[in-house]
Amino acid sequence: MIGKSVRTLQRWDLEGVFVAHRNQKNRRFYTHDQYLEYLGIKASEDKAKIVVYARVSSANQKQDLQNQIEAL
Repeated sequence: MIGKSVRTLQRWDLEGVFVAHRNQKNRRFYTHDQYLEYLGIKASEDKAKIVVYARVSSANQKQDLQNQIEAL
């Protein structure tokens, strides 16, 4: 994905150049923010908010509205 070999990433991790996180099985992984930083793209400080909208066409469908809200 970034055009570097596994060995290069391992060496960079050991040297502290591009430090990896470790999972429970001790495998290296990198976050999306680390990837963006490597590419020279500043990760957004403010994460985008997700907005959802639920509606029904009549008051008789209030239960349907509640079902929609629970599904969201």
